[in-house]
Amino acid sequence: MNMVQYVITPWRNARDLLSVRENLYPNLTNPGRKVGDAERRHAVAKVSVWMQRGNCPHLVESTAILTAAVLNDVRGNATYCVRAAYAAAFCRFVTGLLDSHQTKNRKLSMYSIAKTIGLPATYVELRHQATHEELPSLSKLRTATQKALHWIWDYYWVKLPPAPPTRQEECDAFMKKLFVERGAEDNAGLEEEMEKWDTDVLLNALWKVDEEGLDKRTREWVIDMQRRIVKKGRANSVESDGEVEPLGNIEDIRAELHQMEKVLDEQDDDMMGESVWMDTSPESKSWAMWEGPWMPKPIGIV
Repeated sequence: MNMVQYVITPWRNARDLLSVRENLYPNLTNPGRKVGDAERRHAVAKVSVWMQRGNCPHLVESTAILTAAVLNDVRGNATYCVRAAYAAAFCRFVTGLLDSHQTKNRKLSMYSIAKTIGLPATYVELRHQATHEELPSLSKLRTATQKALHWIWDYYWVKLPPAPPTRQEECDAFMKKLFVERGAEDNAGLEEEMEKWDTDVLLNALWKVDEEGLDKRTREWVIDMQRRIVKKGRANSVESDGEVEPLGNIEDIRAELHQMEKVLDEQDDDMMGESVWMDTSPESKSWAMWEGPWMPKPIGIV
């Protein structure tokens, strides 16, 4: 009997990891997308949170600290400090990578391990120079860091599998197919599949179809489909005493959802205003009891 093996990762899902990759390697993942330093700093900070959780791959950390050294290389910072940041990031990348491939039986040299995994020998030499000799020049460290980032991309990042589609993306594809094949003989069977989707997911998918600049006849199909989705959602919800009139169009639903979000935001503000600490003394450094409603927040937010 095969035992189930769990892989514990600091990120929530594969899409979370791929999002960090897009911000760390904008030119390689999506050349048309412009990523500023703020997005890259946010990606570095998120990797820092992953390091605190544990089980973060060394090459993910290495990418973050090398990128942090690049972001630190700006006008106004002392040249020696910039060189030191480059050297520390590069040494940690090479040392941690080669140490992870050491065997317990026999101590291997860094050059032999580097040759086995395809790491250039010049990286080991630069690591030795930065550790035991005078710090390399700034231009040399800049070039080595960029080459190291590309090597990590080829060795690790590019091999990541694509993230599985989300529930919303699957529904978007289903609604697109339903729209393209409207009026076909087997369209009735596709419409029966709507039962497995939630109402809000279906409406979000339908709104994307509605934003494509449709003619009058096609828009009538969208409005009719919207009414059927709303009717289906109300039929699955708790039965009410009276019959509710269906909304006329998508704009009405959008306005209603916007109003609901506004009311919820006001309630959140009221709850935060009512929450106070029982012990507000600035000299107190011990635990204090929180009085008021608890506001849970997801972990990992930077």
